[in-house]
Amino acid sequence: MQIEFVNHASVLMTHGQVGLLSDPWYTGPAFHKGWRLLVETPEDRIEELLTRVTHIWISHEHPDHFSVGFFKRWGEVIRQRGIKLLFQDIDDQRVANFLRGEGFDLTELTFGKSYDLGSDVSVICLKDEFYDSALSVRMGDTHVLNLNDCAVRTPERAQEIRAAVGPCDILLTQFSYAAWKGGRENRDWREAAAQEKLNNIKVQAEVLEPTMVIPFASFVSFAHERNAYLNDAANRPEDVIEAFLEAPFELCVMQPGDVTDGTVRPGQNAAAVAFWSTKYDQMGADLMTYDTVDEPTLRATFATWRARVFANNSRAAMRLAQAASPIRVLQPVVVHLDDTGQSWRIDPPRGTLDKTDAPADLIMHSESLNFLFSNSFGFDTLGVNGTFEEAREGGFSRAARSISIENLNNLGIRFGPGLILNPKIIGIFLERLRGVSARMKRKTD
Repeated sequence: MQIEFVNHASVLMTHGQVGLLSDPWYTGPAFHKGWRLLVETPEDRIEELLTRVTHIWISHEHPDHFSVGFFKRWGEVIRQRGIKLLFQDIDDQRVANFLRGEGFDLTELTFGKSYDLGSDVSVICLKDEFYDSALSVRMGDTHVLNLNDCAVRTPERAQEIRAAVGPCDILLTQFSYAAWKGGRENRDWREAAAQEKLNNIKVQAEVLEPTMVIPFASFVSFAHERNAYLNDAANRPEDVIEAFLEAPFELCVMQPGDVTDGTVRPGQNAAAVAFWSTKYDQMGADLMTYDTVDEPTLRATFATWRARVFANNSRAAMRLAQAASPIRVLQPVVVHLDDTGQSWRIDPPRGTLDKTDAPADLIMHSESLNFLFSNSFGFDTLGVNGTFEEAREGGFSRAARSISIENLNNLGIRFGPGLILNPKIIGIFLERLRGVSARMKRKTD
């Protein structure tokens, strides 16, 4: 059994004739010009890597895990070599439809079911929150658990995972925050978010009892001129090492090309920390920018957004929810575009986009608003890339309860006469909003 680190959230696990690759994102930006890899993977390295791959697992739809560019560029190689793709079996078929449309051999993994990949290798996929999934991999006598971005924050949640797949020998898990954390002046939130990630690792390790923890899935930078400040409190590998000097497990920090069989080579951590330190120090050298979108284009893309929303939701149900919901959903939201100086009032149930002088909820660039209207995952992307700011207290929470309606639609939740809300999903959604509101309020106290 070997685990080879490739990049960010991508590792190659090999045992016998099976080579299981995870989440291949190797080049280019992600989240609408919001993120960059700390280091890109050269094409000759990717080509050689694919000669050893039999299966590719994609944890979830976010572009730092499901890279459309990778599958477009390397699709012919994947098909020719008969590489099989693995993805969670969910109602939202956008990823699965894309992969099938590209002619890939796709298996959709039923949660909790064991799948034999050959050579004494089996996998079990576990669902987590909105989009994410984890993968339990048994290779011979070794149990590897890949949690990537899964929100395993409490002993109770970790116990649920242990009850499903048992303790693990090797744990792979995210080590730093990966979304907007409250404005340039709200460093306290980012520091708390960074500490929370270290606390998560502690909780996960205490319950799942690995002998080795590999911190990964955080080797990125906020790489836009509007969000680069978000890097100021992000954890680095040396922070993880410092936090777990006395831990009852080995911490294995890896750089591209490093391989482990469950042990840490002498000097490996120090070499990897030195490698990544140079990459972190280069952040901010070439930040991305946006281009102003004119008013006719913005109105045209809003019309497409409105058409999608009305196709997937009952306008009558939306208006009823706007008027009667106790949690104030689908209220009008005001977005100020600081590159054009215009403010726009968006009313989802009425399907209107109007100029206004009313106080704004959010401040962003016209290209960000245009992207939101152009893509059903637009608001989700905005929340991750952090290229906006909150204009007044509660602004992000109000926007999330309104113009993120397509996020709910993508999860199979639609406003209609027979709407039955999934209480667990809605509970998670509201809990996250409460957390955002609390952090923002702390900034103003």
